[in-house]
Formats: sequence, C-alpha cells, structure tokens
Amino acid sequence: METSTEIPLFPLQMVLYPTIATRLQVFEQRYLRLVRESLAEQKPFGVVPITKGKEAGSTPEIYPWGTLVTIQDWDQLPNGLFGIAIKGEQRLHVESTRVEDDGLMIAEAKIYEPDPDEHITFAEDDLVDMLESLAKHMGIDSKTFLAGINKASLAWRLAGVLPVQPELKMSLLAKDDVEARLFEVKKWVIEMKMRQQ
Repeated sequence: METSTEIPLFPLQMVLYPTIATRLQVFEQRYLRLVRESLAEQKPFGVVPITKGKEAGSTPEIYPWGTLVTIQDWDQLPNGLFGIAIKGEQRLHVESTRVEDDGLMIAEAKIYEPDPDEHITFAEDDLVDMLESLAKHMGIDSKTFLAGINKASLAWRLAGVLPVQPELKMSLLAKDDVEARLFEVKKWVIEMKMRQQ
C-alpha cells in the first residue's frame, strides 16, 4: 500500500536507497530552506537522482523514483557550509512537480510502505560474502556494514556500493518486489565476475 503526499525534493547526482545513510553539504538557499523546515517540523523530504543537469543552479531533470529521507544529524562544517546526515527510509514515486520562486522543487509523490523484514537465507550467502568483501575493500568495518541486515537491506546496500551504471542503480528503485531486486543485484554480481575472468 502507498500514500500520496506533497514533499520537497533534493535532487542528487547519486542514487540513495532506503536503509542507506549519507552526509550532504548544503549551501544553496533553496536547500537551506528545505533543511530548516524539515528540522523545524520534523518532516522527511525526497531525494531523487538527477538524469540531466546539476545539483546547483537551474532546476535539473530527475528520475521519477527516489527515496524518502529523514535528517539524523546536522552541523556547521569547518568550511562554513551546513552539513546534514540523512537516512533513506522508504521508496517514493514522483507523480508531478512544481518549482517554487526560490527554485525548490515540490513533488506530489506516492510513498511506499517499508519493505517487509524478511530474514536472509542460505540462498543469499554469496551476496552477503560479496558485501563483506566490499566492506573490507572500502575500509569499512563489516560488522557495521552487515548490522541488522535483512533481504531488503542486503539488496540496497550491495546496489549502493557495486560499480554499475547509474541507470541500473536507478531502475532498482522502480522494482516493488524484494526478490526481484535481489535477483537483479545477483545479475550485476555475476556480470562483474565474468568481466574479471
């Protein structure tokens, strides 16, 4: 089940998935307003991938699927910019958009229910191993990377770090089914292994 609501958008030149956390530097007035209002009202906002254009300047073209995020923390950075830590919560689909006077994009969006908490089975062991080895390669403590992992977050976390084309990463957001996402990520892993041979 999904619900429709109006939310501000923060377009990025990266794909952010549910369950994934990241940090952003905020300097444009439209996004400073978004962050201020989000913190004041304790409301989430949408992060969507950019398909054409840039994060700063004129309104970019966006991919219609994205992620609802919440602000976990914020601080003033040494360079004078505003820093926020955000975490992806649920998938969203942008139905329509309008741009406000300051350039902030507002979307009428469908927000999807969180994925079911399904335990990992032996069928996913190869993907867990892959995620663990990628964590070591990136210098991340694998215990942290694998903490609280389930079928849905396994697909999202692997997709977030695998070096595949942005179009593939974006398309994963459009898949409703956890098993379909895992199957897609498995395909990426197999293709990567074949290229390395």
